[in-house]
Amino acid sequence: MSMQEVRNLPAEWLAAFERDRLGVTVSNDPLPERRASRVLAAFILSGLLFLAFPGTLIGVFNLLSIAEQRTSTAANVAWIQAHGQAQVFGWVGAFILGISLYFLPKFLGRTIARFGWAWLVWGLWTAGTAWRWWIGVSGGRWRVGLVSSAAMELAAFAVSQYLLWFAGKRPRQATPAAGAQRGFVFWLVLTGFVAFGMTLVVNLVISVQVARAAALPVYPPVGDRMLLTLALWGFAVPVAWGYSSRFVSVFLGLREPVRRLAPYLGAGVAATIVLVLAGEFRLAGFLALALSIGAIWALRIFQPPARTVKRIGVYRHYDAFVRLSFAWLLIGAILGALADALPQRSGLGGASRHAVTVGFLATLIFSIGPRILPSFLNGRELWSPRLMAATLWLVSLGCLLRVSSESLAYSSTGAAWGAAWSVLPASAFLELGAVLIFVANIGMTLAQKIPAWFSPAGVNANNLVYFYVASFPKSKSVLVQAGLKTLGGVREVPRSLTLQEAAEADGANVEKLLAALREFFADRQPRRAGREPSDESRREPK
Repeated sequence: MSMQEVRNLPAEWLAAFERDRLGVTVSNDPLPERRASRVLAAFILSGLLFLAFPGTLIGVFNLLSIAEQRTSTAANVAWIQAHGQAQVFGWVGAFILGISLYFLPKFLGRTIARFGWAWLVWGLWTAGTAWRWWIGVSGGRWRVGLVSSAAMELAAFAVSQYLLWFAGKRPRQATPAAGAQRGFVFWLVLTGFVAFGMTLVVNLVISVQVARAAALPVYPPVGDRMLLTLALWGFAVPVAWGYSSRFVSVFLGLREPVRRLAPYLGAGVAATIVLVLAGEFRLAGFLALALSIGAIWALRIFQPPARTVKRIGVYRHYDAFVRLSFAWLLIGAILGALADALPQRSGLGGASRHAVTVGFLATLIFSIGPRILPSFLNGRELWSPRLMAATLWLVSLGCLLRVSSESLAYSSTGAAWGAAWSVLPASAFLELGAVLIFVANIGMTLAQKIPAWFSPAGVNANNLVYFYVASFPKSKSVLVQAGLKTLGGVREVPRSLTLQEAAEADGANVEKLLAALREFFADRQPRRAGREPSDESRREPK
């Protein structure tokens, strides 16, 4: 704030700034939460775009070409690889990075100190993944684009890890999580991010090699398989296990995870990474199967719940689909091991990847995402539990048809072979429908007004101006129109300034002020009872 602005401030404002300077703590600061939610919303929106268009839509086109000609070589390889990168990096990677930047610092008892750097991560990641997809489908300036997009993704990852592990600060009130959940999150998320960094380094190395020696923007088969295996079994799957120990365990009412297994699972993931880098895909596949069994047992996914399942505001049978996603993980791991043991069955490898990416990751995200994302995004409510139900049923049916038909179509002959090729297009359209419904549901959730998780009657003259303008930015114009003229001319608001003091400073009618705020919040009441905001910043200060 400039000296000119300070000299023009009323005495009440100056006194409040002095209280702030002396360190008088009046309430938690809601501004970091709002900033973190904005960053998360950006990652979610870009991830949804990658999921719907470069990912799923292009995948449908590829599958239709393959089914029409009844050969797995019918589709453009560059398009297939661009589709895979858009799905794994553009969608799953964006979701994990965004959720990690929002949740992980809180879980560790810290806050992000530099939100400008978080926006840099989003910009680099989104631009890099978008460019990588575009050069795969267009072929324009691909030598430069292949290398530069890989470098941008690696740079975004490096900045994100600096923010997550080294650049945070610990508020006085914050304490890190403890217990079995902390052990799982720490070991598996940390191991997953190490694998992700190695994946992006491998991606950069392969892109340089292809740019120097290849005639097309196509990764060699061994390099492409190495990249996808690292991204899935080194990064996405272990991080999903880690976050499941926090979210799935709580929402499904499961018993605490088996904490002592977390370091062993992390070591197993590290061993899988080493095997993949050494080209020992068969051993890596069997180890991935063993780790999947161990993770499911440690997380107690299929054990009876110890507490009531949290169902308010979402599809009431979502817990069944969470368990189904882990069943798909097992199926994907088994098919992956069989693909290396039976190389003549060429469809098993693709079916395995689909079972993991769609059956496990997509179904898990479609089940848990509508439960946690609205709460993370300024305490919103899911727009439609019915659309959530449609998403889960369609993606499950589509995945079942795709995995079963791909295993047969690419590997068999005879009547079963012909029927399997006929089923493949139907599976593609079912999954596309699920994706579009999910995107629409989350998009409409984001479009809703930020709800106020308190009664308008609770607004009183002793409440803080800062809380309202930081938590609900649109309330600033309401307050200015109601008479707080000073508020309209400043960029910074003292945290300890009450509505009563602000009204006295500008000679405003405090009752008119309170009536305007109560009307504002009456229009932002939650639609469903029983929900609670995800953090204290959404609640009215006492």
